[in-house]
This record gives sequence, C-alpha cells and structure tokens, in this order.
Amino acid sequence: MKQGTAADPALETQCGCACTRISRRSVLGGLAAAGAFAGLGGTALAAAPDAMPPQVGDFLVSPAGNTPLTPDSIKLDSKPFEAVAMSPDGVVRNAEYENTVLLLRYDPAALPAETAAKSAEGVLGYTIICTHAGCPLTDTLKNKLLACDCHGSRFDPTKNGEVAHGPAVRKLPQLGLAVQDGKLVVAEAFDSRVGGDMMGEDDR
Repeated sequence: MKQGTAADPALETQCGCACTRISRRSVLGGLAAAGAFAGLGGTALAAAPDAMPPQVGDFLVSPAGNTPLTPDSIKLDSKPFEAVAMSPDGVVRNAEYENTVLLLRYDPAALPAETAAKSAEGVLGYTIICTHAGCPLTDTLKNKLLACDCHGSRFDPTKNGEVAHGPAVRKLPQLGLAVQDGKLVVAEAFDSRVGGDMMGEDDR
C-alpha cells in the first residue's frame, strides 16, 4: 500500500487490485486461533459448521440457495459456476468465502485420467482462491484457463489445476466430486492446501 493512501488494506493491494475478501484481519484471526490452540495444549478448536470447508458427503449448492446442484446444473464448456457445500442436515457452509468452489463441466472423455478421477460426469470442482496471494479467481475463463487478475496467474482446470502461468507456483486445489441420487456431492477433500502462499505480502 502506498504511503499516504487511506484505502482499507483489506480491500486493496499494492498492485492496485481489489484483491480478495480474505483480509489481513482474517490472517491475524487465524494466527490468533493458532495461538489459542497452542495455549490449550493442542485441544482442537472446531470451526462453526457453516464456516467449515467442504466435507465428504456434503452436497453442493449455489451460495444463496439450499437446493443441491446436479451435473446438469453446470453447463458444458461454460464459465465457472460458484458453489458452496451444504451438509446432509442442511447447514450451508458459506460463512467463509475461501470455502467457495468453482464448478466447471467438460466431456469426461476429453479429460486426463488424474483429473477425470475426481470429476462427476465431467463436473470439476476447484477452490476459488489463487495459490499465489490468496486472491479470488475470476468467474470467466481466459484462453480456457482459470484466471487471477490480481497478479496474472493462470491455472488449467482440465489438468488437475496445474499452473499454466505464474507467479503462482502451486497447483490449484481440486475437490473430489461424485453423483449421489442424481446430486453432486463431495467425495474427497481438496487434494492440496487451500490458500495463498504469499498471503499478506501484497497488502503491506
């Protein structure tokens, strides 16, 4: 953040972008929680049900809804569809933006084996959070790639979220999906850590 600028550092980065809804306050809150965890001798501090990341067995719903999505809810070769998880007992896990999932759909026969193994009738799920500085990815594909406009990182959703263009160096975490009674459900947790490796570096 340039000296003398009065903008909220949680909303603007040094590069001038409205980088993310995950602010330094969130990071500091996480550090505080970690400190509390240590102070309790390692006793786990469970997140509230609506703040938990997607759990195996959860349904996927739109952020403002509670009707489980189906594979047909996601259009083939279309722009990413934002979704969140909902527990089987109806708790929508939308309290934390970083738990948002981007859903895309492709012809399963066109997907590499590793990517297809985590798909559900061609539907793929990825975190919305860029692995570079924690910015949210855009809701449109750019040259068929998931794009972060904060610093220009690009990820290939058809190749397990591999980095196609930096500065990100770590792949985009993919969520394992399945179809249960016609509905999209979480079959596996994200296959790598969700969050930015450079969190906090760009909002100084």
